[in-house]
Amino acid sequence: MGAQLRVYKRRIKSVSATKKITRAMEMIAASRVVKAQRQVAASTPYATELTRAVGAVAKGSTTQHALTTESDNPTRAAVLLITSDRVSRAATPPT
Repeated sequence: MGAQLRVYKRRIKSVSATKKITRAMEMIAASRVVKAQRQVAASTPYATELTRAVGAVAKGSTTQHALTTESDNPTRAAVLLITSDRVSRAATPPT
């Protein structure tokens, strides 16, 4: 009977420790989401201005190109992604 009680107590401690670890991981993930949302909000003026500038260049151009002319029945969409060359510390392997 005593051996079973030890097994149960050990299992309760293990589950409790896992619960604490999971809670900490959730808190870290939540803070990362908030940080990412702030970064997106901060980049909105830049994206808006960039869209306006690219639109102005495309509108003033007389060159006929698939990326600068509107299609009557579009079947695809393109996304232009412009980023910095900064490397995140999390992406670099430890030395």
